[in-house]
Amino acid sequence: MRQLDADGELNIPYKRPISLFIPDLEGGGAQRVFVNLANTLVDMTERPIHLVVIRDGGVFQDELRPEVNLINLGTWRVSRSIPALVRYMRTHRPWVFASTMNYSNIITILAWRLAGRPCRLVVREAVVVCEVSRLMRLLMRLAYPQADCVIALSPEVRASILQAGIPVADRIVEIGNPGVFSSTGNAVDMPSFLPQSAPRFLCAVGRLERQKGFDILLSAFSGLSDKSLHLVILGEGVLREELEEQSRALGIQERVHMPGFVKCPSDVIRQAELFVLSSRWEGFPNVLLEALSTGVPVVATDCDGAPRSMLEDGRHGYLVVPEDPIALCEGIEAALKAPIGTPESRRARAKDFSAEAITRKYLEEAFHVLT
Repeated sequence: MRQLDADGELNIPYKRPISLFIPDLEGGGAQRVFVNLANTLVDMTERPIHLVVIRDGGVFQDELRPEVNLINLGTWRVSRSIPALVRYMRTHRPWVFASTMNYSNIITILAWRLAGRPCRLVVREAVVVCEVSRLMRLLMRLAYPQADCVIALSPEVRASILQAGIPVADRIVEIGNPGVFSSTGNAVDMPSFLPQSAPRFLCAVGRLERQKGFDILLSAFSGLSDKSLHLVILGEGVLREELEEQSRALGIQERVHMPGFVKCPSDVIRQAELFVLSSRWEGFPNVLLEALSTGVPVVATDCDGAPRSMLEDGRHGYLVVPEDPIALCEGIEAALKAPIGTPESRRARAKDFSAEAITRKYLEEAFHVLT
């Protein structure tokens, strides 16, 4: 990985680069996706690959391959990044500039216009639009039609964009996330945060925020008939204390474990009896794809977003009504007794989103780069 200032020059034969913009490389689904995309692009095109950030560091930075050029704008806040983005676009004149996350997309579009529209512009939308604020929807209606291409992560996200009145039907493409199967590849012992006397557990992964529905999961877990099962929730967030209090109130605190962010969640998921996605809404849940790649049985809420299409209408896991602890409890019980599909069929579904296949779609359908 080569680090450059925003105004730095590349000491390689000149080719207009492919540039990916994300605020930082701290833990998160979008960050993991762009690192994975950048790493795969270096094998699939001769163009330089730039990963542009506003601040240095982050848990995923050391996963970047040496061939990826990391460019730190040094602005620290997305809202203050417009001048630096303009300078970057004018200096490096990328072939394509791609951004992700709606607030970053809006800033990117403004900077691109101020820079004189020097390149092809692609914005990636990861969430169902009905879940964003009215102000953001208004900004998206004004800004997104100016982009050359809008990537929707699933049929559900695409439909939500158009239903929100964002007029991009002529430039929207559906491309899922490249496989982000973050295993160390080594056999690992039972997670240290679990008592050795209780090896059977369910696993969930995500930020401890309302969207992920972990309060619903705790209620569902408390109703399970098998009281020997434990529950592991990997992730960190603002609702930690509230969820811990809920566990105590339900009398399940001894069987609920929240160890925080784990860099390779698949190493834990693969040891679980079952993976549970309890979200109220989603875009394209990377962790569901990662769970499929391990082959473990799956239960997911049939929420707004991609879970239904990822599970092909329930061919690879149980789909249950969102925001319903009883339905989730029943789905978990059913999956423990009779999982849908096989480990092989779940792994095969994950391969549909392999990094190479998805990156090729980016190059051909969004970036207009021949492979």
